Amino acid sequence: MSKSNTTNRVKPKAKSTKPRPKLVIYIQRIAMLLLKLAILALLVMVFYLVYLDSKISKKFAGQKWQVPAQIYAHSMELVPGKLISQQQLIAQLESLQYQRNAELSAPGQYSVSRNHITIYRRPFTYIDGYEAAQLFSVEFNRSGINRIMQRQQKEGLNFARLEPQLIEHLVAAQQEDRELVRLEQVPELFKDTLLLVEDREFYHHHGVSPLSVLRALWVNMVAGRTVQGGSTLTQQLAKNMFLSSDRTIWRKANEALIALVLDYRFNKDQILEAYLNEVFVGQNYANAVHGVGLGSRFYFGKPLSELQPAEYALLIGLLKGPSYFDPRRSPERAQQRRDLVLRLMFEQHLLDRQQYEHAVKQAITVISRNQYLNVGNAAYIDAVKKELRQLSIDANDKNQGIKVFTYLDTQAQLAAEQATKAQLAGLDPELQAAVIVANYQQAEIIAMVGSKDAVQGGFNRAIDAKRQIGSIIKPVIYLEALAQQGRYSLASMLEDVPIRLRSNDQDWQPQNFDKQHRGPVMLIDALANSLNVPTVRLGLQVGLPAVGDGLRKLGLRRKVKLHPAALLGAIELSPLEVTQLYQTIANNGLHQQLTTIQAITDSSGHVLHLRDTPLTRRYKEEEVYLLQYALKQAAKTGTAKALQAAFPGQILAGKTGTSSDYRDSWFSGFDQDTLTTVWLGRDDNKAIGLTGSTGALGVFSQFYRQHGVNSMLRVIPDKISLQAFSLKTGYPQGSNCFNILLLPAISVEMPVMSKCIAE
Repeated sequence: MSKSNTTNRVKPKAKSTKPRPKLVIYIQRIAMLLLKLAILALLVMVFYLVYLDSKISKKFAGQKWQVPAQIYAHSMELVPGKLISQQQLIAQLESLQYQRNAELSAPGQYSVSRNHITIYRRPFTYIDGYEAAQLFSVEFNRSGINRIMQRQQKEGLNFARLEPQLIEHLVAAQQEDRELVRLEQVPELFKDTLLLVEDREFYHHHGVSPLSVLRALWVNMVAGRTVQGGSTLTQQLAKNMFLSSDRTIWRKANEALIALVLDYRFNKDQILEAYLNEVFVGQNYANAVHGVGLGSRFYFGKPLSELQPAEYALLIGLLKGPSYFDPRRSPERAQQRRDLVLRLMFEQHLLDRQQYEHAVKQAITVISRNQYLNVGNAAYIDAVKKELRQLSIDANDKNQGIKVFTYLDTQAQLAAEQATKAQLAGLDPELQAAVIVANYQQAEIIAMVGSKDAVQGGFNRAIDAKRQIGSIIKPVIYLEALAQQGRYSLASMLEDVPIRLRSNDQDWQPQNFDKQHRGPVMLIDALANSLNVPTVRLGLQVGLPAVGDGLRKLGLRRKVKLHPAALLGAIELSPLEVTQLYQTIANNGLHQQLTTIQAITDSSGHVLHLRDTPLTRRYKEEEVYLLQYALKQAAKTGTAKALQAAFPGQILAGKTGTSSDYRDSWFSGFDQDTLTTVWLGRDDNKAIGLTGSTGALGVFSQFYRQHGVNSMLRVIPDKISLQAFSLKTGYPQGSNCFNILLLPAISVEMPVMSKCIAE
C-alpha cells in the first residue's frame, strides 16, 4: 500500500458522551439510599425481633411473676365430742363464703335442718396433701358435736375438717397482688365469655387481627366515639406484661411485635392462661389486684369455680375499666356493663333464656373490703411476719407463692376483738389493749389483739409493749416455794405483818391493796386474794435467784433485773411473755415455745417448714397441780371471783395483776383448752384507775362468753392426796380434828400430827 493512501485515511469520530440529566442521577441516589435504609431497617428489625424474642421467651417461659405469700388461718377440725355450737359452725362456714343451699349441688354449699348441718366441703391442699371435695353432715347435741356422717357412703367419721381460710397476702406496698390459676381450673363458660367479649378470633389469628382493627374502627366511627378496641387478647397481654400504658405509635408498634412473637413462640392455651393471671382487675389500697383468680376473691370472696353467670359477667365486664366499672363505687355503671355482657352471652347461645333472665334480675352483690382477706387480724399477721423473718426460707420460694399455715382461729379472733371493743367502750379514749389467746396444750397462738382498734397496724402491743406486770408475777414465786417439797404446802402460814426494805436504793414498805394486815395467813389465801406483804416475805424466803430461775424455767427468754419490788411485779414484760409463763403453768409444768406458724409449703404443696419445737418438763406435775388449785381458788373466791358469778358451775383458773399507781391492768387465766392474757393501759404510762379485776378481767369474761368455756378438769397426780390442815397452824392434822381445811398436798410432804391442835 502506498504511503499517500495511508496518510489520507479518515480517522473514525470519537463517540459522543452526552451528560445525564441531574434529576436522573438524584433519583438513582435516592433509590440507592432507600435500599440501604431498607436493608438497614430490615437488619435492625431482625436484630430487634431477636432481642424481643430472647427477652419475651426468657420471661414468659420462666418465672413470670413474683407471687405473694399466702397466709392461712387454721383449718377448723370437727370431731365427735368437740365443744362447738351449730351457730359457731355456721358462722365459720359463712366466713368462708359458703352458700346456704338445700340442694347441695356443688362444693362451697351447706344446709341446716334441726340439729344437723350438712356441708359440701370444697377441695383444698393442706399441709398433709390434697383433700378432695367431701359431703358430710354434722349432728349436734347440747354440749357440741354428737357425730359426723359421710353422706355418700353413709358411714360415721371420726374426723372431718374445713378448708383453711385465706387471711392475708404478703404484698409490699405498691406491688402487684395475684393468686395464680391454671387454665384447667377456669370454668369453660368463663373462658368462652371472656373470649366473646375480649377477642372472638383468639384461636384463629396470629397475635394481631387486622379484621378486628377494621371492625373496631367502623364501630367507633358509627358511634362517634371510642366504644370498641381493636387490640387482641394477646396484644393486651403484651402491653400488661412488657409495656407501659402510654398512648403512642411506638408503644402500639411494640405491642403488635410482642404479640406476634408471643403467638409464634407459645401456644394459645399458654397465652390465655397468662392473660387470666396478668389482667388488672382492681385496686386494693396501695396494691394492684391482678388475675381473675384473685379478682374472684376480691369481689366475691370465693373461688372462681363457684361463681354464677351473673358474677362471670360482672368480673369480665369490669376488665374494660376496673376503676370506671368498680361495683363498690359505681354499682349502677357496673350493672349496665354486666347486663351488656349477659346479653352477649344470651345472643351467642352461652346462656338460654331462662338462665339469662334469672341472671339479669340479680342485684350487684360484692363483698365489702373488710371481708376481703378478713381485715382485723393486724396484730396476728404482724406476729406471723416476725416469725417468718426468723425462718430460713429460700428467697426464690418466697417469691413463688409460698403458703403459710397458721394456728389462727378466726372465731376466737373475732370474739377477742369484740370483747375488747365492748369492754373499752365508754372508758378513757386513750386506753389501749392487748389480748393473746393460746391453745396452751399445743402452745399454739390462736388469736391476738394488739390495739383496741383491731384493724390498726403499726405498734403491736401484744408483742412489743413491755409493761410492769404487777401481781401477775406472784404465781412464779408461789410455784418456786411449792417446788421446795417438805418446806411449803398450800396450808403453810405466811406472815402478813409490816415489813420495810431497801429496793433500788430506796426505802420500800410494801402494802396490801386494802392497807390492812391480817397476821398469819395460809399460803393458798395469800395467793388467791393477792396479798402483797405475805408474797414479799415468801419471795425473800425463797430467794430472788430462785424467782429468776422460775421465770426462766417458765419460758422467759431474756434476763430481767430483780430486786425486792420485783416480787410485786416491778418488772416489765410483754403480754406475749406473760402468756408464755402461764402456758407452762396451765400445761402442768410442760413448756413449749408459743408460735403462730404451723407449717410452710411451696405453691405445689411441698413442705418447706414444719413446726418442731421441743416439749420439755420444767416443773413436776404435782407441784404445778397445787399452784393450779390455788389459781382456781382465786377465780372462785379471790380477786377474780367475778368469774364464778359470770360462769356458774364452770371451773377456771387465773390471776389478776395491777401495777403501781394503777398504770396497768392485767389478767391471765385458762380453762381446759385455752389460755388468755389481757392487758389494759395507756401508751403514755399514765394511771388508768383500773385494777386487774375491774379492767382486764372484764375483757377476759366477755371473750369467754362468746367463745365458750370448757370447764377445767385435772387428773390428780399419783403423788397428790387430800390432807387435813389446821386452820390455826397450817400443819397437817387428823381428818377427825376440828377447825381443819382439806387441801391437796404432796403425800410425802409433811407427817400428820398424832394429836389435834387445841383451839
